[in-house]
Amino acid sequence: MTKSPFRLLLIALSGLALLVVGAFGLSRLFAGDTVLGDVTALGVQVGGLSPDELTSTLETAAAELQAREAVFSIRGATTPLLPEQVELEFNVAAMAAEALRIGREGGLSSQFRWWIGHFGDAEIIRTVATVDEDAVEDVLMLWDEDFVGNPPFPGGIRFSGTNPEPDYPRDGEQIDRSVAPSLMLDALTAVSGEVVELPVASIEARLTDFDVDQAVANARLWLSAPVVLRSEDGEKSITFSPDQLASALTTTPTADRLELGFDPAAIEQILDAARDELEQPPVDARFETDGYDVSVVPGFSGTIIDPEATATELALAAGSAGRTGVLPFIEGAAPETTTADLEALGIEHLVSQFTTYHDCCQNRVTNIHLMADAMDGAIVAPGGTLSLNEYVGPRTEAKGYLEDGTIVAGELTKTIGGGVSQFATTFYNAVFWGGYEDVTHKPHSFYFPRYPEGIEATISWPAPELIFKNNTDAGVLVKTSYTDTSITVRFYGDNDGRAVALAYPVGGPLQREVINEGGAQARVVSASVGDRFDFREPGEPEYRANPDLAVDRQVTLQSSGAGWSVRITRTVTIGGNDDVQEWVAVYSPRRQIIEVHPCMVPDTSVECPEPSTTTTAVPPSTTGTTPTTDPPPTTTPTTAGG
Repeated sequence: MTKSPFRLLLIALSGLALLVVGAFGLSRLFAGDTVLGDVTALGVQVGGLSPDELTSTLETAAAELQAREAVFSIRGATTPLLPEQVELEFNVAAMAAEALRIGREGGLSSQFRWWIGHFGDAEIIRTVATVDEDAVEDVLMLWDEDFVGNPPFPGGIRFSGTNPEPDYPRDGEQIDRSVAPSLMLDALTAVSGEVVELPVASIEARLTDFDVDQAVANARLWLSAPVVLRSEDGEKSITFSPDQLASALTTTPTADRLELGFDPAAIEQILDAARDELEQPPVDARFETDGYDVSVVPGFSGTIIDPEATATELALAAGSAGRTGVLPFIEGAAPETTTADLEALGIEHLVSQFTTYHDCCQNRVTNIHLMADAMDGAIVAPGGTLSLNEYVGPRTEAKGYLEDGTIVAGELTKTIGGGVSQFATTFYNAVFWGGYEDVTHKPHSFYFPRYPEGIEATISWPAPELIFKNNTDAGVLVKTSYTDTSITVRFYGDNDGRAVALAYPVGGPLQREVINEGGAQARVVSASVGDRFDFREPGEPEYRANPDLAVDRQVTLQSSGAGWSVRITRTVTIGGNDDVQEWVAVYSPRRQIIEVHPCMVPDTSVECPEPSTTTTAVPPSTTGTTPTTDPPPTTTPTTAGG
């Protein structure tokens, strides 16, 4: 029996439906938990990715966008913006969840209908990102200033002497805040990277001329006569003149008026002249040393004037009929450094002391003393570091530093603050023999016998630097002292009672005294400097032309000297355990520098003046001015314990 066409159509449609349903089922079977369909997020195709692959891909795409600047146009001028300036953050988890949700909502019938309806269609995941509102406003305010330059003025008061005059409000312009933040976010997260224009809007001033006139009238009342503030017991008082009041007057625009007040910082400056009569200031606690021992001299609280409260009292009094008010004090004002603060540092006794020597009455001695004064009393907390350069700052003429010798590019020359490396060496040895951690130091380029070979340090601004770390559980107190011919640095802390004092006379040998052996947990420092090695010769002398010299004269600016290296070993022993540290100090060879007449410079084309008959290019051996650098030492390497 022949089947009807209608029946055949039904069979065909049924078969097709079965095929479609089967295809849907197979697609879901093979898709597993991956992203379904043709899906794009952050400009990247993510369809078919597993959850882990999806998250990784989105994080990479987000990182690329966070590393790319957006460009904006403001009235024809362009300016870049880095995502970090507005704290751009992408919510990768939310975008990944949205991508995995597509095609999986509802039951199977709903998912099937989605599959049929979106077959071959692309889905774009909405970018989920945020920026910090305050950071955006900071950027917009900066751009207003740079590219708009016409801010609204809320109104204010200007002065002619002590007479207040109105400064009326003015309308202005700024980047349109109603659209700018969203435009900025869109541009930072867009893949295209096109320049985005930010519109500028007109802004009306918040206040009116009447508001300013009213503030001026009030200001004239406030400044019409002196204001007197008295302590509550009436025993102390201070009078603020109209001039002083005018210098401290402030205006603050609010929603409906121009609010008057007084600036606490300006009031504090006015109070400074009267503090000695009015206040009993708190006194900081301090350390006092007596050779080996350290004690804490207690601080105590005081009574001081509160400048914030004084500004408020002045505003009330200036607007009153009597023009008087209460002078506010802070009773029991604590010192900046309390007794408890210092006691908590655990500084108990002298740990290490080092002394070096020098000739008196030179500029470098002044410089050494200035640096010693700057460092005297420095405190390094447990675990803290101290940078000599950072603590003292640049050595300048304004601070009293003088010109003296400094090694620059292999030559001893004169600079402001020259010679302070002697303080650096003395300080470094206090670090070294106290067993503290050497963070960074640099020996001199040339060796000077006034310093212990290898165990010495140079310093200049801003480099080389000298930094040490207080690697103990107690604080370190730095104390300095000096004479016309010596400089001493002392470190006070807690080394289980142990204290050592060392000194290095010019040329050595190192002198050492153990003041107190200390207990079983004391840091015991011993050190040795090995034999010299890797000797290097200075090479040929350098001749410099000086037309003011006679042909038969020469001046030695710098003597020659060999270079070499030495190995330093420091052993810090605590409770029988040794910590051995080694490093190498490298001393450069020092070339001889000689000034001669231009015609005596080797290989010169300058002819000697008549009646000179000299024909050789080698300078004569006549002795000129002697160098100011020290010659290489003849002493043997130092070995000492401490």
